[in-house]
Order: sequence, then C-alpha cells, then structure tokens
Amino acid sequence: MDNYSFEVFDKVDVKDRSNWHLYVDAVYKADPHKKNMSAEVLSKLLGVKNQGGFRYRGKTECPDLVVIFSTGEDVYWQDELDNSLGLFLYYGDNKTPGKDLHETNLHGNEILRYIFGLAASDNIEDRKKIPPVLVFKKVGGRDVKFLGLAVPGIKGKPKKDWLTAVWGCNKEGDRFQNYKVFFTILNTSSGCDAEDGFGINLAWLDDIEKGEAILSPYAPNEWKRYIRLKAYASLIAKQEKFVKSKSEQLPDDKLKKKMLQDIHDYFIKKDRGYSFEKFAADIIMYMDDAVVSIDTTRPFKDGGFDAEGRYKIFKHVENSICVDFYVQAKCYSMDTAVRVPDTARLISRIKDRQFGIMITTSYIADQAYKEVIEDRHPIVFINGRDIIEFVFNELELRSEEDLLAWLENNYNNL
Repeated sequence: MDNYSFEVFDKVDVKDRSNWHLYVDAVYKADPHKKNMSAEVLSKLLGVKNQGGFRYRGKTECPDLVVIFSTGEDVYWQDELDNSLGLFLYYGDNKTPGKDLHETNLHGNEILRYIFGLAASDNIEDRKKIPPVLVFKKVGGRDVKFLGLAVPGIKGKPKKDWLTAVWGCNKEGDRFQNYKVFFTILNTSSGCDAEDGFGINLAWLDDIEKGEAILSPYAPNEWKRYIRLKAYASLIAKQEKFVKSKSEQLPDDKLKKKMLQDIHDYFIKKDRGYSFEKFAADIIMYMDDAVVSIDTTRPFKDGGFDAEGRYKIFKHVENSICVDFYVQAKCYSMDTAVRVPDTARLISRIKDRQFGIMITTSYIADQAYKEVIEDRHPIVFINGRDIIEFVFNELELRSEEDLLAWLENNYNNL
C-alpha cells in the first residue's frame, strides 16, 4: 500500500499550486466516478495534454517542461526504473516503419534529441535550457505514481551511450528505429530555497512558465546543481532482498507463459533436459558480459553443479580480478519448484570467494528462497520470468515461432 495518495479530481488552480507537492512514489488518484478522459490526472495536476506517454509544455523546439508517463503496457518497449542505481531507462515514441525516427505525432523523439544534446554540452548556457523532466507511471485505472525528477544522462557512462537509436520490428516483421535513453532520477530530499523537505512544490511551475526555472526559489537544490555543475545526485534506494512469490517469479503475460513452456518442453523432449544446461550457460553469458567463460559438465556425476565459469571484475583494467562461480540448471515445469535439496547441493559446492547461480524455467520455493537470503549465501536466482523477459526483450524473440526456430538453430545438434 502506498504511504501517500492525493485526489486530483479537479484542475489545480494556479493560485493553489504552492499547496501541492510531488512526492516520490506518491499516488495521484483520478476521480473514480469518471470513466472517460475527464478523469485524467496529469492534465489537471501539471497543465499538460491529457494523452500520450510523452507530454510537454512550451514550444516543441525548446520545451520548458517535459512529463514522461510510462504505462507499462507496451510489452516490446518496457521502460525500467532501477531503484538501486537511481536510473530510468526510457524508450522513445516512434513505432512506425518507413518513417524517420523523429517524425512522431507527439514530437517525443525530437525533444529527446534536443535535451540530450543540451546535456552533452559543457556550456552552462546550453544546460540552462534543459527542461525539468517529471516521470510518472500508471498504477491502475487512471491513477498515476510519481517516480521522480529526472535529468538526461548518467554519471560515469559515455555521453554517446546516453541516447542511442535502436531497431525494432512489429508483428508483421516491418522494421523501425526508436530511441533508447537513460535518465538519472535526482535525490530531491535536500529541498529548495523556499522550503525544506523532499517534495517538489508545484509553485515551481509558475517560474518554469516564465522561463525562470533555475532562478526559482522552488527549484530543487539538486536540480540546480545538475544544471550548473553537471552533478548527478541520483536517488539510490537500498534494495532489500525479499522472498519472491511464485507469481512474481513466473510471467503473467499469456504469450510469455506459452513461450516459457515451449523452452521447457523443447529440452525435455530433446534429451530429458540435459541440453538445457547449455542453454542456461548461454543465457547467463548473454545477461552479463563480465562472465568471461562458462563450461557445462557431463550430464552425470556433475558434483552438485551443471556448469562452472569465471567472472571478471573491472575487466577493462590491467590487474582485473576473476572469481569462480558454479551453475545449477533446472528445467522444471512451472508447477514444480526448486526446493531446499536443489539449492543445498549448489551451496555445498561453493567455497570462499566463489558464488553460485541457480537458473530454472520455474520458480524458487519459499523455504529455499528464505534460507538463501537469511543465511546470506552468495547465490543468484534466475527464474522463469527472468529467462523469458530476457529472451523477449534482449534477444527480441517475441513469438513462439521465432523462439522455436532459434532453439532449433542453436541447440538441435548438441
């Protein structure tokens, strides 16, 4: 349950803006008695348009405020917030083949190119033109949750990687380009000149509309530091480890469930699941390029693991460090859990300065999950949902036909 929620049933009056704040992870609720667009929240709260995932105020060529609304409904282009790093991965608004990636109805990609160009500049006068970016996500019905105040770019990541054009294709196989961009969510808990507290006072909108965003006493302190010094004070939240439920570890999308079942059935029918070990090893290498080697063992007498590998830390420096890890791969049906005896075999194999990976087409049972967390065993869990999300989003295998063809091409002759 959310700690804070606010009813936005009527348009916020300009004179009343100072009484409204944007709080991280607060929910701004729509009128439950209205079922059409008249219930929409962001237009009432911020004065932006009432439709689209990319909204802005001001001129297209130089907006003074940008609002990103992530619905999570496009399974092909999933925006993602990483709380542990304070990073927001966002995909642009071009999904039409045969068009330039900047020719979109909402001008989203055009504006992204503009603000990321400003962010890459070392000229403070250019950076002063960067509009505040407010990020929201859909949480049910027309209710929205505020994820934070974002700025373009990431500290320590090359500028060329902040905004990149990537290819995608629709269900008909037609290709198009879209933007993949990285924002940093700022930690605004230091408040602003006008008041303390981590909430963003909507009175800031008045000064933004006047073209005085950075001069405003309501401008968050960390946003002004970013503009003036290119300082990224990211909102980093310590990620506690919790036991995930069965439903959280398995896909909730009908197509993805079928595709995960296809992976299980393919390897079970092929050789009772033995060649799943090679698939698991490949997926692990695809997921993290710091895995520099991984070798599968023989199907029998594997000593408690199915593969062993080397993980390189700071691989781009001369005296990088490698640590060993072991893999246990379980090609289980979605109704069969990985249990304590399964994890115990892997744990018993791990020595000091080593770690283990348990990868399965199913899920980890509560007791096994709990013991690994409470006893702080260095075990990474890769469950059915993790596998199919990676296959779907990173390998771009988005149909049963494409998946089965890929499996046949890569694992038929093992």
